[in-house]
Amino acid sequence: MSRPLDSVARKQARLLQFRTAPSDLGQVIAYRPAAPVLDLAGELAQEYKRNVGSGLEVQPPYRALESVLRAAAGTWARWQWNDDSYELLCAAPISAEDRRDVFSYWAEAVVPGLDGRRIGEQLAELLARAEPRPAVLPEPPRAGRRSRGWWPGELARWRLAEELAALEWPRNNGTPVRFALCTDGRLAAIGHELPAEPDRKGIVRHLLPRITIGTAASGHSGRHALTVNAVTTLLATSWKGVATVLLANPDQPLVVAAATDGPPWKRRLNVPAVAASRRLAALPRLSKNVPPFPEHLAAGALADAAPGPVWAVAPASVRTPGLGRGHGMELFRRIEEAIDTRCEKYSHRSPVFIEVPGIKVPPTESGSRVSGPISPERIPAALDAAGVGALLVPVLWSTDEVRARVKAAIAAQWGCGEDWKAVEGVAEPAASGRIEVVFLHDKAGALGHGPHTSAERERDLAQMLAPYIREDTLVAAICETDWDPDRWYPSVEDREKAEAEDGKWPSKQALARLSATSQYIKQAPPPVPTHTREGKPYNEKYRAKKVASRQSGLDSSTANVLREILSGVGATDHRLGAAFGKLPLENWWHIGIHVRRHAQRRTPGRPRSTEPAPITATLTAMRPTSGKDDPWQIWAYSPQAGRWLSHSPAVTALHAAGLAWDVTGYRAAADEHLQARAAADIVEQALIATRTQLPEAAPAVLYVDGDSAEYIWAGLTDEALGQNPPSNLSRPASWLPGHSLPRAQRPLATVRVIGDLERIGRPTGAHMRTSDGTWRATDTTNSFFQLTTDDGTLTYPDFLLVNVPRVWAAGPAGRFGKDETRFDSGSQSKNGYAHTATRFTVITQSTGADCDLIGAVAAVLTNQGITSDVRQSTPTPLHLARRMDSTHPYYRRTAESLEDVPEADDGSTAQEETASL
Repeated sequence: MSRPLDSVARKQARLLQFRTAPSDLGQVIAYRPAAPVLDLAGELAQEYKRNVGSGLEVQPPYRALESVLRAAAGTWARWQWNDDSYELLCAAPISAEDRRDVFSYWAEAVVPGLDGRRIGEQLAELLARAEPRPAVLPEPPRAGRRSRGWWPGELARWRLAEELAALEWPRNNGTPVRFALCTDGRLAAIGHELPAEPDRKGIVRHLLPRITIGTAASGHSGRHALTVNAVTTLLATSWKGVATVLLANPDQPLVVAAATDGPPWKRRLNVPAVAASRRLAALPRLSKNVPPFPEHLAAGALADAAPGPVWAVAPASVRTPGLGRGHGMELFRRIEEAIDTRCEKYSHRSPVFIEVPGIKVPPTESGSRVSGPISPERIPAALDAAGVGALLVPVLWSTDEVRARVKAAIAAQWGCGEDWKAVEGVAEPAASGRIEVVFLHDKAGALGHGPHTSAERERDLAQMLAPYIREDTLVAAICETDWDPDRWYPSVEDREKAEAEDGKWPSKQALARLSATSQYIKQAPPPVPTHTREGKPYNEKYRAKKVASRQSGLDSSTANVLREILSGVGATDHRLGAAFGKLPLENWWHIGIHVRRHAQRRTPGRPRSTEPAPITATLTAMRPTSGKDDPWQIWAYSPQAGRWLSHSPAVTALHAAGLAWDVTGYRAAADEHLQARAAADIVEQALIATRTQLPEAAPAVLYVDGDSAEYIWAGLTDEALGQNPPSNLSRPASWLPGHSLPRAQRPLATVRVIGDLERIGRPTGAHMRTSDGTWRATDTTNSFFQLTTDDGTLTYPDFLLVNVPRVWAAGPAGRFGKDETRFDSGSQSKNGYAHTATRFTVITQSTGADCDLIGAVAAVLTNQGITSDVRQSTPTPLHLARRMDSTHPYYRRTAESLEDVPEADDGSTAQEETASL
């Protein structure tokens, strides 16, 4: 962390982000074999899938080689293509004998038989003869390509991990903890796994604490930096879905992180890696470095009470009662202290973020923050701003409990009064007559689970609603559902059948085809039992607390449904304007741009599809209608609608159609993805249309998710910030959204929003200047900070909004890990919560744009939710654009996984893990 500035700053952020210097890399040796290596490597690559794949999923060539190579070398190593040739990079010398054996055994495993032996001998001889030379430090990649694959950045992460692996981490009680360095660059607390209490079958599950090193988003400072985060990984008790296996012998320098091949239900370790590792482990000089990979992933290897020597990382979707996740705040403070006091190379190298003066972003209700539902007297103005004349809210119910709960919530929120009867089948006015509510019993089962198609449900719903729909009426339905995603099923087949026959999604699409938005409300869970499973009566105070908690949860979820009904039609009150406080409220359009690449579902036993994955692209535009005490209006765009529409018609047009947008009709440049070309074109068309299709032409500020959109627009990357577009840029639209427009019509700025803590660094609190001028450390902060130079004399248009999780802020019950780490706790059942943050990088596109004001507006629109009483993770325009996608009836069928991200080809092993909450 950086030392506090001796300046006028009142507060300075503490952040687990550390800048690097070229000298941190140390010695890097390159072994560059002679020219015939090109033909040999090409032959190996061609034979790889033919001999290993067998129609199943396998790792990319040479990914498993790297883990075995690093284990044999005992340090960082990389086999890569560079400057028209292959080369072996290593952080320490590798003997010719070791180079010969690793590549010889690997080639023979990839290509069995005489051909493999021939290729292996020739390749190994070329590597053994290669003379060591100093590696040439390459420039960071540009033109929109992420720098995760840049080897100096990878080695910088490794060097910091080495420093942390050398430390002993003291505990309040017991022996100190040491984290072992893995071949994938992560650190794992091998031998310090945290057990849960045995379940009813006697199975003990474990958490494996790990530390991850990431590459920070440097922003406008342009200085390479690393981030540190800690996670708790659940260890698997079965091989199904396991993506990563950790292997180690006693006193092994590096723990081998091996990725699995094959379908989820039949995992195997990479076949060449198994063959090569077993031969290398038999060599006396390497037996302590390379563990013999098991030939088969036997279930018994994971059943032991004490994990090891095989550790399997459970899929992120696995949840285990009795084990919490996350570390809490104390471990991150100890990591910060250890780096500051025992890692001299990185001590006091954090970037300087100082508090922005005069900006109020309180996370709870105050004079500049509005909470609660829209009051009844403000609903008419909110509907006017949304372009809604009359709103019909049919309540489609099946159980009396849900009907009574919704009736009570409507009476409280929409001013119907306690004596409101809510007569069945009669449309009754609410909210000063602007809303009509009608309760309709779903006797036809239009919402029920079963094999009914969307078209059949649409017909039944149309008949139910026909008597109440007028030409000038917008419909927003409240629908009852009993689907519970956490419900337990006796088999996978039963779960798949239940999901296929879930009535929520086809009925939601049927309502969208009737131009109706919808919100679903779950049935109440079973009552709190009076006796335990053993037949003993519960303590009355304990049971009363559980009953009150159950009812509070039901009331809260019902009230939130009514809030979402109004926001779903684009109605919001003055809360966004009031949140500006003393900031000027400019008549700008705030446009959120959301692009998502779809996951391509794989057919078991068949190769991955070669068809390009489709995308979803959605945009929302919002602006104040007048002053700070007036509502905002919201418009939306999707390629399915083809034009800007008021929010509700745009959402129903998207939800009534297929979510996927085919990209095969687009032509991409040589270094461009089809998805990037399609997304850039769609967004550019939408921005051009804002001049004629939105109610009024006005300056615009764009909000884009930097974690998912940097591969689309080259100007969003750290390397391109502050630069002019390159002369060889294929199209203006691929630089920044709106860049192809005439200069006078371009947006004021694009705000790159980053929420991934691997690119931000975990906040650990702040340094605050007291009234007597001294500095003291605070453990928590919710403040808004701005990046400055190291001496604090110059600020950058880069901002950081730090957040304390709601559960932690609510009180002591949610503060596990506040004063002790998981290693010191006697129970592992609670979740540990720590700071989160959102980073805003303002990229100007128009001369004279006020970057400081735009950054402050981004923070205000993140802090003030449109419906929620807590902070959002992104500004409201981007939040609404994402929600158009995530609330689509079939969103979950297209949800993206990590291995489907187009820019993830960096040679690192994709791992499934749960970050600290």
